Amino acid sequence: MASRWLSNDAASFEAICRAGTFRRALWQYLETRVTPLLAGIIAFADTNDNLDILEDDASDDWVVSMWLDMLSDTNITLLKYKDLQTATQRKELTEFEVKTTGAYGRFFQGQLPFSWVIKEQTDHLIYVANQDAQRDARSMAENALNASALGKVLERAASVAEGGRRSIISRYIADFAQMVYRCYSENPDAEYKLVIEDIVYALRCSFLQQQQRRSVSRTDEDEEEDEEATFVDESSYLDSSFPHIHLVHESIRRRLALFSEIVQLWPESVDRLAAVEMKMPLDLKCLLLMLEAWLIPTKPELENVNTRQKWIDKNRLAAPVVLRLLESVADVTPEHVYHRDKCRFFWNRIGAVQLFIEHVCPSDVADIARSIQWCWSLWTLLGDRTDFKAVQSFDKVEAFFHMCNKKASELFFGKQDNCPVCDKTVQFPVKLPCDHAICRHCLVELQETNNCSCPKEQCYKKFPRDFKGKSVTAQKDGEEKFALYKQQCNAFFMEVVSRFCFSDNILPEEAVVRKLMAYVTRRPRRGESQVPGRGAQAEAMLRTKKMFEESLDPTPVVRSFLLQLLLQVDIESVRKYLGEYFEDTLGFLSSDPTQTVELCILCVQCFEDHHRRQSALCDSETRCIDFATRLLRASLDLLRRDQPAVNIGTVEAVASVRFGLVETALWMHRLYIAGDVDRTLTTEVRRLIEAARAICDQDQFKWPRVYLMRQVARRHGMDALKRLSEFQSWIVPVYARVNKNDAVPDCFVICGDEYKKLRELFAEVSIGKNLGPLEEALKSLNCAPEVGESVALLAMYREITSANVHEDAQRRPSAEAVNMLKEFCNTCPTFKNKAFARAVAGNSLGGNLCVKPRRVAIDRDVSEVVTHFKILLMNSPNNGLQGLWVELATAPQNMQNSFLPTMPQDDLDDIRTAIGQGIVAGETPAFYQCKNGHPYVIGNCGRPVAAGTCLQCGAPVGGTAYRLQADNQALAANVDNTRWGHILGQPLKRAPVPERQMSAAATAVVRVLLHMSMYLGSLENPQAISQMLYPPVNFAEVSQFLWNHIIVDVDTIHNAVGHSRDDVLVFLHILIDHMIHNAKQVAGLDLRLLTKQSRAQWENTYVDAYIAQGLNGLDAKIQGANNLMVNDNRLGNNPLLRTIFESDAPSTFAGKIHEEPSLWRFRSHITLEHLAHALDENLAQKRGGEQEQMKAGQKKFPILRLFLKEEHQLRAIRMLPNILHLHRLLLQRLNRCIDSSEATTMTVNDFLSSITDENQRQELLSLVNDFSYAWDCVRPSLPNHPFGGCTIPPEYAQEPLTTESRLAMLLPSLRGWGLCSVGLVYYLQELQNNFLENYSIEFKQILQARVDIYDASHAHLVSYHPVHDLQPIILANCNYSLEVGKGTTIEYNFGSMERQLVERFIRGRPRLGIGSQMAFIKYREDFTNASMFDQLRNRIPQEPLPSPADLERDLKHKPTEVTDLLASIDIAVGFLVSIGGDPEMKLTRFMSDTLKMKQTQTVLFSCRLKHVESLWLMLSYLRARMQASYGHEAFEKVDEKYREPIPEDMQKKLHLAFQHVQMNMFLILLYECIIFKISVKQNTNDEDYADNSEYSLKDVLVLYMSDSKSNCSIPALEDDRFPADVKVKHCIATWLYALSPNRR
Repeated sequence: MASRWLSNDAASFEAICRAGTFRRALWQYLETRVTPLLAGIIAFADTNDNLDILEDDASDDWVVSMWLDMLSDTNITLLKYKDLQTATQRKELTEFEVKTTGAYGRFFQGQLPFSWVIKEQTDHLIYVANQDAQRDARSMAENALNASALGKVLERAASVAEGGRRSIISRYIADFAQMVYRCYSENPDAEYKLVIEDIVYALRCSFLQQQQRRSVSRTDEDEEEDEEATFVDESSYLDSSFPHIHLVHESIRRRLALFSEIVQLWPESVDRLAAVEMKMPLDLKCLLLMLEAWLIPTKPELENVNTRQKWIDKNRLAAPVVLRLLESVADVTPEHVYHRDKCRFFWNRIGAVQLFIEHVCPSDVADIARSIQWCWSLWTLLGDRTDFKAVQSFDKVEAFFHMCNKKASELFFGKQDNCPVCDKTVQFPVKLPCDHAICRHCLVELQETNNCSCPKEQCYKKFPRDFKGKSVTAQKDGEEKFALYKQQCNAFFMEVVSRFCFSDNILPEEAVVRKLMAYVTRRPRRGESQVPGRGAQAEAMLRTKKMFEESLDPTPVVRSFLLQLLLQVDIESVRKYLGEYFEDTLGFLSSDPTQTVELCILCVQCFEDHHRRQSALCDSETRCIDFATRLLRASLDLLRRDQPAVNIGTVEAVASVRFGLVETALWMHRLYIAGDVDRTLTTEVRRLIEAARAICDQDQFKWPRVYLMRQVARRHGMDALKRLSEFQSWIVPVYARVNKNDAVPDCFVICGDEYKKLRELFAEVSIGKNLGPLEEALKSLNCAPEVGESVALLAMYREITSANVHEDAQRRPSAEAVNMLKEFCNTCPTFKNKAFARAVAGNSLGGNLCVKPRRVAIDRDVSEVVTHFKILLMNSPNNGLQGLWVELATAPQNMQNSFLPTMPQDDLDDIRTAIGQGIVAGETPAFYQCKNGHPYVIGNCGRPVAAGTCLQCGAPVGGTAYRLQADNQALAANVDNTRWGHILGQPLKRAPVPERQMSAAATAVVRVLLHMSMYLGSLENPQAISQMLYPPVNFAEVSQFLWNHIIVDVDTIHNAVGHSRDDVLVFLHILIDHMIHNAKQVAGLDLRLLTKQSRAQWENTYVDAYIAQGLNGLDAKIQGANNLMVNDNRLGNNPLLRTIFESDAPSTFAGKIHEEPSLWRFRSHITLEHLAHALDENLAQKRGGEQEQMKAGQKKFPILRLFLKEEHQLRAIRMLPNILHLHRLLLQRLNRCIDSSEATTMTVNDFLSSITDENQRQELLSLVNDFSYAWDCVRPSLPNHPFGGCTIPPEYAQEPLTTESRLAMLLPSLRGWGLCSVGLVYYLQELQNNFLENYSIEFKQILQARVDIYDASHAHLVSYHPVHDLQPIILANCNYSLEVGKGTTIEYNFGSMERQLVERFIRGRPRLGIGSQMAFIKYREDFTNASMFDQLRNRIPQEPLPSPADLERDLKHKPTEVTDLLASIDIAVGFLVSIGGDPEMKLTRFMSDTLKMKQTQTVLFSCRLKHVESLWLMLSYLRARMQASYGHEAFEKVDEKYREPIPEDMQKKLHLAFQHVQMNMFLILLYECIIFKISVKQNTNDEDYADNSEYSLKDVLVLYMSDSKSNCSIPALEDDRFPADVKVKHCIATWLYALSPNRR
């Protein structure tokens, strides 16, 4: 009946009635069934207008023949009946769309029949070939293509085509270009012609390179044989294979992408390039034309302010593309080196002029821009070979500076006569008392040489040595404007040096280096002529300032900046030049040492920073420690030698000692205090300590020991220094040692003289004196009552309560004194809160606030802060700004359901609200999310009418005709995942992170106040506090939990503001004291914080009222507090404190330079944290407490603020290309060669150890370190960011990545640990996109087109190195000084810094997308699954192995051979699925002849292609048995629902059933069924979907045996002895039970 379906359906009564006759009904029915199929075939055949080829090329018989041969062979077209049906319901389609395979959906007419089929199959063959990293992918793909049906058709066509194979290749390249390149210009034919020419050019270069390699590898005999050989035609590259074309395109894909960017930026480039006849790579041709025809300025363009700005804007727009092009053409063939260098010279010239305009002639400085036309002069002066690594270009810049300086001097000071000292035009003119004018720097020279008389002939009038002179200016504020001009010159000069002289870390010429070093030392080169008659030595020193004094401002910043750059690339030149300089200075050092000492300080700091950078490059902590140890040992030898007073060796030794002692302080603290040093490092740390002690114990060296003490105390606290001296007594010298029972510094002295007076009186009471003086003093307090009570309580706490720290009862207050004080508290009117005052006197404050002996220092110091804070809250009203803390501390039950300050939140609901406030009548915007979980909004009616791409990931969003994209979904309304209460979890170390409108430092400060309040609340009502904690905390541990959070917060503030823990505690005391004196009440605030909005309002108000002011001027406040403690009468004679805080006056230089005290001062390093804190201080000053000013302040430097806020994560973006490269290398090696279980158990170190090639291993190790760096930067944020419908589990994100981590973390996959690798890539992409979106909003910039992550280079990324790239920018925009008692004072130019950040790292960067499918690891079990073998059976009919038992016996105990064989079979299956083959062909022949894979295993000799499936199944089964026997996972991929254990009663039934079953056959059958049937993923949306886990395992096995695919038959399964209640969910447990030798 089934065979007569047509006649049966046509013969139905209804069909005949409808048609009239049976014949007509038969024909109509046939037509209705066949017509859609023919339509589908025609639509497929007409892809890319493929049918038109038959008409257009009808005269070419080979084209028609090739067209028909390809369509008729289903092994080529791979067209199946199911392709003409619906995807799920399998109904026949009635309509078909004619498709295109053009890039980005562009329609084109193909030239070669079925070229898209050729491309798809070639791509697949290359992909499969790339899985075997040991063999040449090109040759494997070519051999496989030639052996396939497609290859045979192509070969036949090439044999008859006019022009042979070259005709086919030429046509294919034309089609291939249309399929891989997206056209943007209005002249697509010309654009595609350029692309085709570049592909052909690349093929030609590849062919010539191959010929050159062959010629180099020829032996002498080969050369003799080739003497008579014919010359190889260069055009032979047109005989290339299809895989070769694809591989060549892959190598030039990036330059084609750059060409596409240029076309979008400059559309006219296509027509201009078409007219260029030069044979060169397209990227180089583009770059040269772009610079010459578009970016080079004209004279009118530069001399007009408006056109000049337009030219700058054009350069800024083009800069990212130009930089990417310069990077792309870095390695060119020798024939193109001239053009490459020409491009680089052009860009240097353009960049220098642009920098000069931006720095020195900005449009907002009208007088300079109008009056001084310098820009064209600079352009012409630089010339065509602008290379700042050569001294010629550098000399031109110097000459230009002199010219500009003369004009600027005339502008600001008027026309002046020559100076009588230097005989040059007067610079910075000042009038002497005699009314003669000289240069300001000449006046300084005269005073330095004690020649204080007018140099004018016939005058010689004397003037005081401290005479300042009167400025002579032609304009109002002329001197200030000239100083600003010189600062602008500084910025221009430093950026030119940084960007061009030291670009690519390549050293400039020696002459340039020496010139830069002359700027550093402010001295001429040795051998310069000296003016006679003024003292040769003095003249040599004083004439060094020409360039600086006339054009630049010789600040320490500029000199430090230059020296830092020089040290990075050429430390030997620095040593040599400084050595010469110090030799020259010896003769007059004793008479005027100031300048030399200043230079020594500068050099010491720069050398120290250089050592720090070198240490950062060490790849392990062991090497870092060894590096510091070597420096200390080498420095000791240098300092012992008898050397001149000042020499470069001594200066560098001082820097090395300083660096080594900083590292010693760090590791001593970690070893003895923190206790977090790994045991393997203990020996190295002790060697470092020994090297430090060897220096400090030298009697002739006083200052190294002092410097070490300062490092420990200033960075880790005074208590750390005292504790370390207990382990290493040599650290503190005898003269500075203090008794351990001596009082610790009193932080409460910041409360003023009233406090100190009361403190002394309480001390007298504690030793038995009467209360009269104390009572009188309290009555006479001249302050507000609440302030007086606070001061009295603090004095009592300090003298009475804190005395309980002593173990000696004699030193503790007597019971009589305590009782007397308690009674006094009851009667004294000063104490309003009697109970609290009595608790202070009696040391009964509760919890950790009770003072006990042997307390850890941090607990003691924190308890003082918390007690101080409690005193503040005691006198604060409930309705004031402190009311929130008061409620938490005294009535936490009232704060349930409150959104506590500083807690993270979900901002989506706020975005909804903001959009809702801006809609107009009739709009109903709706929220949706893309397939990767990123939200977006559709305006107007809220229904999708247009398709787009997600701004975050590039996935399709929206829809058409009111139908949403299938993989998008609507976001539920009013869904907010923000939790109330405390949601930080365990008190783990955390980086300073800003929340909402608060800076990172402000967030940390508010958070510590929150935790102190909650801690105080836990002492009153622990149950209420515990109910506010999520995740929940054990009731008994709540107080300690919050106490630990306070300690973590102190460390977080320490990281945010760059001060030690001691300084942070002092700051908190200052802040609390300020709040006590400045109680504020603000109406309209919801102190219960029941909404997120009320929380944000409270945070902004509180930070503006207290925190911002507290952080403003923090350095000065802490230094002032430290001075108060040092000068406290009780500690005034403490030599240790005076030494630590540099209270001793500096000594004058005498003797050796390493004995100069100023070289050993504590230095605050310029860090990003310090910069962020300084920016917050700057904005706090701008606000002035007014709301409008606050809003304006927040808008100031928006990108700099955003950058510093996210910098701790942005720094990871530069690792994205390296991470993707790591993916490629790992996939090449491991794709289909490893199981997921192996990847989970194997460590990264195991994998690296398996690589024999040292270079490859080191490359992979470097890439793994880059991955680890990026992972550590962002992993805390990863669980909150979905991607591709997945999220990284929180427990995965807590794992750091080391060489001992599981290899699976590095392998990209959408399951298991592979989520880490995929999630990291998605997050870095999203991180850049979000940052650029904010930048585009602030600067109103249109972002460039999206770039695929696989095409992105560092020039496409917000990519920078925190040290190498950011540090020069920060140093170039800061000014610092060192003063005794004041530390390092630093000021930043935030505006200039923001501009440079934008120009160098942000402007022109595109959004990133993952347009092409991201490459995922294909585990062996993924690749060889049921669907793969279904495809194989369609290609090659499969049969069972003739002798599987022999194969099993031979391989049963050979796991290595089984693994290797499986890897080889996987590769073979991949090719067989694509190209098919003769079923009778021997497998070994296919692998050796076609795939060129050598196989020596004898077990394969009897196997043919028709046995591949059975062979793979046997090998996979054997491997699973071995895995199970080793205790490893045998079914890694199978879902958890199939792993349910077997109940004991069921095991007994199975045991009885197994007695009647051939066990090996049963194990094979069950394994095969699990792999090919049970574990196959099902689509839950299918209509026929059913959960099979509850099915009877017996029924499933019987059904599977009846399937023709099964090679097993076990009749015993069909009777009743096999238990029917064993379900499919027990299948894994059943297989393992059957395998177990111990089953009974």
